[in-house]
Amino acid sequence: MVLIFSNDTITTDGTEQDLFDITSDQHFATWLFTHNMQSGDTITIKVYVLDENAAVMRLYETQTVTGAQTDPAIFIPFIPTKQYKVSIQRTAGTDRSFNWMRIQSS
Repeated sequence: MVLIFSNDTITTDGTEQDLFDITSDQHFATWLFTHNMQSGDTITIKVYVLDENAAVMRLYETQTVTGAQTDPAIFIPFIPTKQYKVSIQRTAGTDRSFNWMRIQSS
């Protein structure tokens, strides 16, 4: 299996924003780096996958992260799916910049 790495940065703005929404029959994983978070900050990370029977995206997992992080790397394990979406939303505190990396099989 060959792995493909994609990365970028996103700045929160208080709304749910997609890090990416990708359609492809592959395995996906994600790193999200939260080193910029400070006391009083809260973000929500959501992972969605495609429900082919209903042809809609379904929420798979929600993580809430609060405050300055002593372990600032979050890993979302490999998920086999046909469509994969990860979003972030600041729910408290200040808008911050977050680096992310998506890993997918080819």
